[in-house]
Amino acid sequence: MTRSFTRDKVSAELVDVLVGLARLAPRAGNTHGIEFLILENSHVDEYWETTFNEKNRDDFPWPNLFNAPALILIWVDPERYLERYSEGDKAKSGLGEDASAWQTPYWWVDGGMAAMTILMGAEARGLGALFFGLFDHEENIKASFEVPKRLKSIGAIALGFADNHQRGSRSLDRPKREFDEVVHRGRWAT
Repeated sequence: MTRSFTRDKVSAELVDVLVGLARLAPRAGNTHGIEFLILENSHVDEYWETTFNEKNRDDFPWPNLFNAPALILIWVDPERYLERYSEGDKAKSGLGEDASAWQTPYWWVDGGMAAMTILMGAEARGLGALFFGLFDHEENIKASFEVPKRLKSIGAIALGFADNHQRGSRSLDRPKREFDEVVHRGRWAT
């Protein structure tokens, strides 16, 4: 993940290519319940002012994150999933009745796949990218950018060109579990 960006612009066409790929990521029931809000130029500044104003930036460890020239916010619409799973070919599942019927709410899974598609597409095209959550700013973002209330945030992706000087996250110091600790074949062996 890139946490320090240059101020170099990313073309709108390239951003559109990445979102176009994400639009084709797997979706449960071929539900079209993922939407994207692309922020560029002054809209990026407005986003940061809404979520992380100047006063809060003084001790922020990654100040060049704010240089990212584009942000892609990914939204899911659980109601579209309920509508889709109320249709004839899916109605027997019972998943169209209420969101609580979903043991795994696939709108979150599908939104994560869309985000990963953008992240991998950015990497493949030489861009830096960082996925981050909206945390307690979701309602403010909805109000500022006129996002419909029914939508839920997956998160945001900062896009741009990576600065040569990346300060790593302390999370990188955490040891990774070994392959044999996380892969199980046939049966779950301890």
